[in-house]
Amino acid sequence: MPSAGPSSPYAEPQLVTDPTEPNPIQPTEAEAHFARRLRELRAGAGLTQGEVAQRIEGHESAVSRWEGGTRFPTMRDLVALADLFRVSTDDLLGRKVQHAAPGSALVDMPLLEQLESAGTTAAFDRVIEAHRDHALWVPVPEGAALMPVAEAMRRADRIARRHGTSKYADRMFRPRM
Repeated sequence: MPSAGPSSPYAEPQLVTDPTEPNPIQPTEAEAHFARRLRELRAGAGLTQGEVAQRIEGHESAVSRWEGGTRFPTMRDLVALADLFRVSTDDLLGRKVQHAAPGSALVDMPLLEQLESAGTTAAFDRVIEAHRDHALWVPVPEGAALMPVAEAMRRADRIARRHGTSKYADRMFRPRM
């Protein structure tokens, strides 16, 4: 991650408080993470605070306060931001493990959108051929969770080492491609 200089989009949020207030309110870990993550996503998308506000039908001043860590969005705005940046609300709030709803599927949305926009059967076939070994969707088993790949690998490795003599220890925890 780039260094967080004073003009960096990754700078820590500064909470503006009344200096005469005896116990100024400090942002919680989730609020601080949210402020950093929102700045990161907005900068990565090349959007201004005004453009973000316009796309979620909000106010530029609200986006500024969210990024500054002085305010937190409503549930509606949080969901709108997640949709805008194509991330989960868990991601925005800093949760590493995101539990999947029973009966859901993991869908490759860019591939689905390519297939939906194919104007002809030949174009559809070209997309399929280009992604021959790729699944469009995978059913998510009950109790499944999404987590960073590095964390999944670390946890699976730790378990596999405990059962190193098993003939399955080396294969069971590896993605099948």
